[in-house]
Amino acid sequence: MKADLIIKNARVIDHQAEFFGGIAIKDGKILMVCDNSALPGADREVDAQRRCLLPGVVDPHCHLGVAFPFDEDMRTETAQAARGGITTIFLYIRNLGASYIPFYKERRAIAEQESCIDFGFHFGIQREEHINEIPKIVAETGVQSFKLYFGYEVENPIGIVPATDGWVYATMMQVAKLPKGVVSVHCENTEIAKWIRKDIEASGRQDLGAYTESRPAFCEEETIKRMIFLAERTGCSLQVVHTSVAAGPVLGAEARARELDVTIETCPHYLTRSCYDEDLDMRAKISPPLRDESEKEGLWKAMLNDEIGNIGSDHVPFFPKQGVDIWTEKPGVISFPWELPLLITEGVINRGMTMQQLVNVNSFGPAKRFGVYPSKGSLEVGTDADMVLVDMDEERSVHHPVDGKGYCIYEGMKLKGWPVMTISNGQVIFENGEVTDAAFGTGRCITRPEA
Repeated sequence: MKADLIIKNARVIDHQAEFFGGIAIKDGKILMVCDNSALPGADREVDAQRRCLLPGVVDPHCHLGVAFPFDEDMRTETAQAARGGITTIFLYIRNLGASYIPFYKERRAIAEQESCIDFGFHFGIQREEHINEIPKIVAETGVQSFKLYFGYEVENPIGIVPATDGWVYATMMQVAKLPKGVVSVHCENTEIAKWIRKDIEASGRQDLGAYTESRPAFCEEETIKRMIFLAERTGCSLQVVHTSVAAGPVLGAEARARELDVTIETCPHYLTRSCYDEDLDMRAKISPPLRDESEKEGLWKAMLNDEIGNIGSDHVPFFPKQGVDIWTEKPGVISFPWELPLLITEGVINRGMTMQQLVNVNSFGPAKRFGVYPSKGSLEVGTDADMVLVDMDEERSVHHPVDGKGYCIYEGMKLKGWPVMTISNGQVIFENGEVTDAAFGTGRCITRPEA
């Protein structure tokens, strides 16, 4: 059988093993994974030249359409994702209206017109009606993942409606009944942080460290413990998102030892930057905040011990940050194009992380957590042909264009291990430094009723 595309002479790597050979693709699916000699003929052949061929990155955590129009973000930012080897994204989206059903239909239709990669949704609980609507949401949208937000005061700069413990408990009781249900929680004790902030804000400090010190690590640790307790009481699967503290993965591991379904997500920024880095100012405000070097290294220890389940970028493109007042500055940065080289440089090259561990947190882990493995996050025969070819020897500095969206905290960093080709559903969507125009509008929604 003739293939549509083959990639040969590659270091083929998944979360379990590595071999030298290639992959054949037909009709958007993986046809063969084999030695070079067994590959069939194809309409197009790509010589990988011994570069690494990995499953496409599954990014379980991003926010699009927050500041810019949703259709615009789905085009510009999925292109940035494709540049970074990301072939599937899950969007945390919030709806202040009473029902998610029309909101889902509208957002899905827009995204399918613009996106160049596959996408799915998590829904934020923003009012009590959303909790009561969960059975209907599952039936009519296929979405089984819901997020609740601590860490935000009622008057916050991005309009998030903060959760209560009652909301969390009620949501978990509903989601525990679902076959693939997951509750994600932003863990920070808002009330404690609010009191600590008063004195620091009154001192007049405007440095990035002041924001971190106003929301100390124990605020996050306390809430993680509380959410694990509620997950145990309800039997609900829990994803602790954007974990910035070293205690988080330890608590997750302890919970799993008690046979609780708890996974820990962290982000590239918590693994690569600290709140006291001299080149960063208030524009590097993120929620939860960047921490100090000890917390960063603690997260790396957990990563190397396989205690972190997945990496989410928490990519959110805001309008240019004001840089005027750290307490009202919008929190969030962008990471799509640099996620892989950041982890390769800081993890694989600098700390001895294996390529299998890299694939585990970047592809297999998030795909399994949100119920789309093995279609996503694998290189198994018959699955979606989503993959990225990485040149481990390519070294260059991060450069975010002046007209690029969002705030980049990696500008000027010299990184090694860059994506050179991205394949989504069997189609080459990124090569020679460019995203092909034909890719836009080909992305599919993977959270849908029939799925």
